[in-house]
Amino acid sequence: MNVLDITIVNVALPHMEGSLHANSNQITWALTTYMLAMVIVTPLTGLLVERFGQRQLILWSVAGFLVCSVMSGQSHSLTEIVFWRFMQGALGASLVPVGQAILVEAYPREKRGVAMATLGMGTMLGPIVGPVLGGYLTQDLSWRWCFYVNIPIGLIAFTMLLLYIPSFGKSEHPRPIDWLGFMWMAIGLGALQMMLSLGDQDGWLSSRFIIILMLLAGMGILLFVLRSLNVSHPLVNLRLLKDRSLTLGSAGIGLFGLALYGTMVILPIYLQDYMGYEAQTAGLVMAPQGIGSWVSMWMAGRLLNRGANPRWMILAGVGLGATGTWLSLSYNLQVNPFWIIWPGVIRGLGLGLVSIPLFTLAFATLSKEQTPEGSGIFNLMRNLGGSVGIAIISTIMTEEAQEAWNQMGGHINPFSAALPRYLRDAGLHQGTLAWQVLGQTLAQHAAMRGILDAFTFLFWSFIAVILIVLLMKNKA
Repeated sequence: MNVLDITIVNVALPHMEGSLHANSNQITWALTTYMLAMVIVTPLTGLLVERFGQRQLILWSVAGFLVCSVMSGQSHSLTEIVFWRFMQGALGASLVPVGQAILVEAYPREKRGVAMATLGMGTMLGPIVGPVLGGYLTQDLSWRWCFYVNIPIGLIAFTMLLLYIPSFGKSEHPRPIDWLGFMWMAIGLGALQMMLSLGDQDGWLSSRFIIILMLLAGMGILLFVLRSLNVSHPLVNLRLLKDRSLTLGSAGIGLFGLALYGTMVILPIYLQDYMGYEAQTAGLVMAPQGIGSWVSMWMAGRLLNRGANPRWMILAGVGLGATGTWLSLSYNLQVNPFWIIWPGVIRGLGLGLVSIPLFTLAFATLSKEQTPEGSGIFNLMRNLGGSVGIAIISTIMTEEAQEAWNQMGGHINPFSAALPRYLRDAGLHQGTLAWQVLGQTLAQHAAMRGILDAFTFLFWSFIAVILIVLLMKNKA
């Protein structure tokens, strides 16, 4: 539910505009505020577990998430949807890190691989299924069902948690809340998330608002770090980052989030806007990547339980992910769906082999008491990595498409010797219709250049994971 609600709403945004009396820029706040709340609350997981315990926290999180899902579906104005989406993100932020902490507590180290693989399969399901499910629900029912779909799953989850999750993790003497540290963290991470979400549409440094957000993000994060390192009871125990495995693992999962969510940005735009696929068809073409991830996660869990070396598994996953992305560099505007599907399967196999072994290495040297807080930091980096990836990919596609338009468009003019021959072969004569057709064709090919440049960036982001893995301790 938590990860699904990041991507399922993307498809519904255009349909929400009319119902909520918002324009295309305003409606993006329904997505931005959700991510904003998640980024602020995720690092607080350790503190919340100390005060309420893992059982109470995850039960209240699921219940609150369900209520906010219903209220989001019932919204009739932009203000309502923004408020309930923020609350939904805040209440759902702890679901993944607390789930990881519960599994670490419940399973012995030698069986942890399968447990994490099972959780990872659910986490990976969201970005893959989101666009497909969102397309079907929005087209056949209403955008409101993108939120109501959480109800049956959430009720099942709440019932199972109530029956089976033991109560542990609560401290008899929880540390006091550092409200000043919370203020600096909220300002820093909140401004950073807003900057990443709105930067591309506002023109980055050409926007005064984005510059202000950048300054607030830098100031807030710096003061938060200084505060956390100089008080006896910090809001988030950043001293855990002295553990090299956790630090490098968090950096690695950030790059993983960048690659995962970056791919989820490129493919829907490419398939729907330039290949002419409907949302459901595009989702079906993208689904095999998720199937590949499921298969490799299942394999990763069992290989880890049998003593496989997690470092070699990550390197194999990076190799597969980079290969699948490299094959995507040959895409064009007439490519057969088969050539989109099987590189996606290869990339999916790689993504599945990276995430679970990376978690295993990152938490190899942490105690069980440190796991909830470490998991909060780890998942914060995954979310930030996804936000950074979306921002970078969106900017690359926009900027490189504009540059390609200028480069290629310079050759289309009345004095070009090739232009009359092209128009003749296309059955066109110089005039208004011909220039319209040329403009549309130029826009498509320029956008294709931007998409290929974005895939190139993702290829190198996979390669960067290799450097991180080589620096990690080979201990699980």
